[in-house]
Formats: sequence, structure tokens, C-alpha cells
Amino acid sequence: MNKIKVETINNPYEVVVGSNLINQKNLEILEDKEVLLVIDENIPSKFKDLITDQLSNLSSNFQSLEICASEENKSGKTLDRIHSKLIDARYSRDCVLVGFGGGITCDITGFAAATYQRGVNFILFPSTLLSQVDASVGGKTAINHPQGKNMIGAFHQPIKVFADVDLLSSLPKVEISNGLSEVIKHALISDKKYFDWLEENMESIISLKPEALGYAITRSVEIKAEIVSEDEKEKGIRKFLNFGHTFGHSIELYGGFKEFSHGQSVAMGMLMAMELSKLTEGFSEEDLNKSKKLISKANPDLDLKITFDEKKLLENMSVDKKRVGNKLIFVLLEEIGQAKIKADIDESKIVKAIQSLV
Repeated sequence: MNKIKVETINNPYEVVVGSNLINQKNLEILEDKEVLLVIDENIPSKFKDLITDQLSNLSSNFQSLEICASEENKSGKTLDRIHSKLIDARYSRDCVLVGFGGGITCDITGFAAATYQRGVNFILFPSTLLSQVDASVGGKTAINHPQGKNMIGAFHQPIKVFADVDLLSSLPKVEISNGLSEVIKHALISDKKYFDWLEENMESIISLKPEALGYAITRSVEIKAEIVSEDEKEKGIRKFLNFGHTFGHSIELYGGFKEFSHGQSVAMGMLMAMELSKLTEGFSEEDLNKSKKLISKANPDLDLKITFDEKKLLENMSVDKKRVGNKLIFVLLEEIGQAKIKADIDESKIVKAIQSLV
């Protein structure tokens, strides 16, 4: 078991990485609390039953709500269902929400907690690799808008996160690939040695070998925790975590949040961002090829022969929340492990980066 501290100003907390984490000892902070469990309906029944039994024994007033965790349902309508459940149960400001599911469940549970009675506590049990290394850490909470992903949200930190590797064994391979896009991102922006380790151990991670998987999750959470602890509200280096996401969120919107998963979109977005880095920052062809090989290994089903409508992707980027005024902000690489932020990039170079995917 590993414990990583996220040192935020008002609410420092731990991310626990390990096995068999759904137990009374971990959940005793919820004793005699009003607890609402928000759970993805696709969580295997054995885990649903386990956490339900634990929480109902500890809580003074336990309620649960199953949601269909899709990008389409990451919406005001689902948020209203959670708020209505809390109000109907007459929960006070001392209540705690528990989110159990992937990134969508983590995001919407956190946003419900941020907005119920001006903010209540929440705990997360991320159930996918993507959510364990990304969505559950750092306090970004949000819902989607038809015109853009995660456009409505708040910074609201959890009080505890439990990344239980046992939850990953039931996932389809594509879900592991989705998470590995974010794992690779952490290495690319911050840690060349970690990138080298991923090159050597990617097969073991994909095969869910406990030692390799546990290290990958722990190191990725450590990198994100270090960045969030320094820049909680994304005024500076936290923007590095958006590497590949300006392109990636545009690709998700391009596919109507259905054609491409978040991990696939980020993988393609990182490849475009590295091509743009090559055009503007001197990112080497060697580093680009190594990165592309690792991304392809982690995402064997990724189709890199897609031709995108460049104008549509640029239009999607124009509503991206990462721009400043009318300027698009890109996270680029000078080399593996060394990121920088840049604006005012010539549009022709952005188009060239989009076209480079083919």
C-alpha cells in the first residue's frame, strides 16, 4: 500500500494506492455521517454489495444512487438527480458524498459536493485506470455542456481517494489503454526516467501485473500531486497536465463524445501536440518516434489513419476553456520530460500538426 499526500492550501488529503481498500478501517471517517453513495451502474455487483454493506453499517443515514456514467449523462440533469436525492434525504452540510466509478462518476460526484449547500465533503473510489491516475486527483470537478467538455465546474478537493487496483481486473482492455494515455502523459511532461521505465514495462502493465501496475499508478499520482500541490487552481504549471488535451477535447467533441474515448482522444491529441512541438520548439524526431511507439503499444486499437476536418477541430478549440481571451494555449514539449506553455502559434502550424496524424 502506498500513500501520496496532495498538499493543497485548505484541504490536504491522501491518495491511497493498494488492494482490498473497501473496508471498515478505511471508511471509519464516515462513522455516524450522512452518506450518499453515487455509483456507476456498471460496477460489478460484488464491489457494489461490499461498499454498500460497509457504508450502511457506518452511516447514520445512508442513501445510494446509481447513475449511467456516459459523457452524454455527465450533465445538469444527472447533477439535479444527485442534488434532489440529497435534499429529499434532508442531508445537512455535514454530509459526505462517496463517488464510486470512473472519471465521469468522480467528476460529477465532486461537482455535486462542491455545489450542494455551497460545498460538502466527498470521497472517491475511482474504478478505472484513467480515473485512478487522473480524474480522482486534483479537485477538478465538472459536467459537460453541448458545446464543450467539462465547461461547467469547480475546483473542490476530496477528503480521501482510494485507488484500489483490484477494481481494474474486470475492465476491458480498452479501458486500460484509456488510462495509459494519461500515464504516458505524466511521463512526457515531467519525468524522462519514468518514460524509460514505461518503455521497459508496458507489457507488464497491460497484463495487470500487480507490481508494475501499482508502480505506474503510484508514480503518476505522485507527479500529479506534486503539480497540484504547487498550483491548485491552474494558474501556472498545472496547465502542463493539459498536454494533448487542447487537441484531445476537440477530437472528443468532433466525435460527439461517442466516436472516440477520452483516452483515444488524448493519445491522438498528444501526437498532434508533439508534432506541433517539433514545428515550434525543436522537439526531436527521435523523441517523437519513441513516444509514438509507446502510445501505439499502449493503445493497440487506436486508428491513426483518420482524416479530420481541420476547420472543425479549430472551431471546437475556440470554445476550449484553456484559451486566454482569443488566444489558444498549447502545452508543448522541448524534450521528453520537459514541458512548456505557448500561445500565439501560427494557425498553419496547428493545421499541419492535425494533418500529421495521417
